[in-house]
Amino acid sequence: MTAEPAFPADRLADWLSARLAGRPPVVIRDVTEPAQGFSSRTVLFTAAWTDDGVKRERPLVARLQRDVAVPMLADVFHQCRVMRAITAHSSVKVPTVEFKEEDPAVLGAPFFLMDRIDGRVPPDFPSYHAQGWFAEELGAADRARHWWNGVREMHRLHAIDWQAFPFLADGVDSAPGAIFYLTRFVSRWYDWASAGRPFPIIETALRFLIANPPPLQRSGLVWNDARLGNTMFRRDGEVASLFDFEVASLGPPEADLAHWMYLDDVFSLNFGVQRIDGIPDEAAAIAGFERIYGWPMPYFSYYLAVAALKILILSIRSYGNEKAMPAPDALPDFLVGRVRHYVDRYADYLRS
Repeated sequence: MTAEPAFPADRLADWLSARLAGRPPVVIRDVTEPAQGFSSRTVLFTAAWTDDGVKRERPLVARLQRDVAVPMLADVFHQCRVMRAITAHSSVKVPTVEFKEEDPAVLGAPFFLMDRIDGRVPPDFPSYHAQGWFAEELGAADRARHWWNGVREMHRLHAIDWQAFPFLADGVDSAPGAIFYLTRFVSRWYDWASAGRPFPIIETALRFLIANPPPLQRSGLVWNDARLGNTMFRRDGEVASLFDFEVASLGPPEADLAHWMYLDDVFSLNFGVQRIDGIPDEAAAIAGFERIYGWPMPYFSYYLAVAALKILILSIRSYGNEKAMPAPDALPDFLVGRVRHYVDRYADYLRS
């Protein structure tokens, strides 16, 4: 693991000063770096200055571009554009992005700054099904309320028309559906991850899903990392913010709903941890999705197959950076079994 270079707080202070009214001297303090993700370096800090005799403080987050192996994660400004478009076309809770800089000379890499949000996030490791505030401080009813509040915030996200994100449309002029999503996002990720190696279970499932899409009910932004671990909650259980739009794309909202639901199993059963009380089972979850979104989803096994396929694809190549996800010698049994299960179930639905 390569150590990150020291964060140049003084250079950031000068840069930020030049972008504030009156160019006041800025002090950068309380600099911390949390556990890092795949695509960018994350630095938390507070900017302080005096404005016409009044002391100002602004908690901020810097996201700095890294050199990454994954082409889909190579542009730190992808999520910057996505979050700005979300803010421009809705009141969905995402951080405000006010500042960006493409010149790497300032901090050593291109970056953007977003407001830091107060709240707490269910942990991935150790799993929120077993440890941490979500497991230890909340009862089953409050866990369910948090889970459904996250779904309702996603519903607001998915209500934004897909045309609000022209930079994701890849040149199409009609509403992107499941085929667009699978060919323009999932297949491209697989092409990179497989590196020319054959994975028949993945390729067979992908061909089947592309050939047999369900009807398109709505098209919009697909978050692509929809899960409790990317949702910050206030103490009262309301959503404070949605995070991590590094690989957001376009397609049907069911892709996010299935990912949100399937990741509960990945962070529990996949690791030998019992699912925690309060997280709805599949039937209850789908019934709730139908109620919130306003249309029946008898085909939902299709999107569960898509979610399971995406997670399986993530397992076949190392991603480097600060997260250890080495490629396995053999495909994980749990993930393979879920792909087969959901594909078979959707095939049964088509035959019924």
